[in-house]
Amino acid sequence: MQADQSWLGDQAFGEDAAALVTVTYKSYQDALQFMQSALSEENGVGLLQGPKLSGKTTMVRRLVEKLPRDTAVALVDGTHIKPRELLSRMLAQFGYDTGLESNDELVKMTRVFAIQQTRSNQPPVLIVDNVDRMYPSALHILNTLAELTAQERFAIRIIVTGGDGLSSLIESPGMASLAKRSVDSFVISPLSLREALLYLHARLGACSVGNADTVFPVDVCDRLYQQSGGWPGLMNQFAKEAIGRATDFPLRLADTAPQQEAEEEPAADIPVLVDDEVGGALAPRLIITRDGNSVAEYTINEKKALIGRSDFADVVIDDDFVSKLHIVLLLFSDALVLLDLNSANGTTVNSVKVRNTILKDDDIISLGHHRLKVKNAPAISEEMATLLKSPDTLKMKNLIDQRQLKARRRAFIASQGNQQG
Repeated sequence: MQADQSWLGDQAFGEDAAALVTVTYKSYQDALQFMQSALSEENGVGLLQGPKLSGKTTMVRRLVEKLPRDTAVALVDGTHIKPRELLSRMLAQFGYDTGLESNDELVKMTRVFAIQQTRSNQPPVLIVDNVDRMYPSALHILNTLAELTAQERFAIRIIVTGGDGLSSLIESPGMASLAKRSVDSFVISPLSLREALLYLHARLGACSVGNADTVFPVDVCDRLYQQSGGWPGLMNQFAKEAIGRATDFPLRLADTAPQQEAEEEPAADIPVLVDDEVGGALAPRLIITRDGNSVAEYTINEKKALIGRSDFADVVIDDDFVSKLHIVLLLFSDALVLLDLNSANGTTVNSVKVRNTILKDDDIISLGHHRLKVKNAPAISEEMATLLKSPDTLKMKNLIDQRQLKARRRAFIASQGNQQG
């Protein structure tokens, strides 16, 4: 039974499930229509916005399938991509295996190809998924490509996807050439409750489950919808976990409970790390600039954000004076804490060198040649305000460790009480 469940969870809701079946819904259809329309307009640019796991990647892959077969199209994942990788991957999908190493040579070849295609009334299409995760230098190349024209027409049609800060990124000075093309945007909406039920049952049906109610009854579908907020990627994740957790079919509501639910719900008086909101407020953001030009914007919606030059960082800063893992930001309900990770060149906040500090709105973090402006920092509690007066790194670390330990202990005690009850 367990092996069958594992197979069903992977096939219907795993990472490769999109290849098995694509379930359409209103926002999905509207997004495709928007992107097709944007590519046909004179300016030929469209922004697709949505949070992580909202289905952006599935949508742009479907767009590629729907474009005419003779269209030269490249779909590139922008996550941590550098200029040469961007240009090489794009040209490879256009049919060119150049072997060139120079960015300038790659740009020239792209220019020649794009201009030739445009003069033949077949301008190429470039789709960059997760553009807000690109290196600043790659964003600069994208902006350069947006400038290319032939016969008074833009030579490359462009679709980019990203999170909530995408519009701000495109409107920044560093992306002026792309922004001047009068970019239109579409914001993805989550599934409705009815769409979610159809979505879940359609995925099961693609795995030859004749009656989906025998796996996911309506009440279980409702719970999965509530947990995911209607976002398809999250729904896949929770559905797969529920199937793996179940001991029999049909699933019960108890099977849908997140495994870490008890640990993540300590008593209300214990300040805890949060995922995407602090007391209902907007999640913190970092606006990243270099030489006065905005190059990227990131929303901090995780409990911990590593920042540095390495591809393993959550926020990548392409700067030789930034360490591979330079700083870490810890997000609490009552503070946003910065800790320097023994970086080679140090960290300054508001022109003051720090090893650790609590960040406030409009603070400026300096890393190498880059500046990171903090927006929407959570309000600081009295306990954290007191800590601001102390430069003691060990005290800061001990406080964080103790608060997390207390939260886990409270959660464990609560879970044991529930089991006994």
